[in-house]
This record gives sequence, structure tokens and C-alpha cells, in this order.
Amino acid sequence: MGKAAIAGLLSLLAMAGCRDPITEQAKEPALRPSAVFEGLPLSGNLATALAAGFGDCLADTIVLRCTKRQVRVMGVGPVLAAVDIGLKSRRFDHVTLWHRTDQSLLLELRPLLGTSGWRSCLTADEERFWRPPNPIRIAIDTNYWANRRAVLSAPPPVRQPYCP
Repeated sequence: MGKAAIAGLLSLLAMAGCRDPITEQAKEPALRPSAVFEGLPLSGNLATALAAGFGDCLADTIVLRCTKRQVRVMGVGPVLAAVDIGLKSRRFDHVTLWHRTDQSLLLELRPLLGTSGWRSCLTADEERFWRPPNPIRIAIDTNYWANRRAVLSAPPPVRQPYCP
């Protein structure tokens, strides 16, 4: 066998050991989300995210982030939405919203949530919204470093109050 053939065989063997997290996860069936808010699944796996229109997935060593553009929530937007799927867990449990240039856009949600019966409280870094008995939680950054975010989630019930 020549040197070129050996080098080609070694590169094929090396590539066989590489795993593509997107391809592997895409084979799994979609999970039913714990909740859906404005058409956004608040939990699931890659198949759940893809079915909801998320794409442009990029992986680092910890998460696979998939984004969706031109999202409107309660008429506010368009904003970007993202789900972060753990490479080990293969699941996401929240959706993050932000606008790249308009830091005040997501603040427009505050009065809309208030008039829709959502309760709120302030913490050091965010305003939190909830509407019993609905499991959905919304947290909007009050302080921010780069982009103000809103995080939508539907966590399992806990004994600790959502607001201090």
C-alpha cells in the first residue's frame, strides 16, 4: 500500500470517529413540549425545535443553539428567538428572545402582560411575570450587558415562590 492510500485510509478512520451532534439528534422523534407560548415550544429536543421553525443550529462544546428569526410575541417584534439544547441531555427547557439593536423593544411586553392578568415582581436583574395556574414564566432583563433578553419557560412546580 502506498503512502497516499495509507493517508486516505487514516483520514477515513479519523472521520468515522467524529460525531455530528445535529445529525445524531435530528434522528430522534420530537418531544411534546411542557408548554407552548405564542407558538414557541418551551421545552423539547432538536426535532421539537426544528418542527417549530428553529434552524441555523450551531454547536459549541456544551450546547447546540438553534435560532428563529422574525418572531413576534404578543405583537411585539420582530425579535430573534433561540433554544439551547444540551449536548449531553439533548433537551432544551426555555426560549430566549432578544433584539440585536433595540434594547427597549422587549420592555413593550410589560404593559401587555399586565393587562392580560399576569402578575409581576422585580428582582435585582429582571422583572418576572407569571399567571396562576399557568406554568409559564417570563423573565425580562432589567440590567443587561449586551442585549436585553426575555426568557420564556415552563418549569416544573417548586416549593419556593417564583418571586421573593
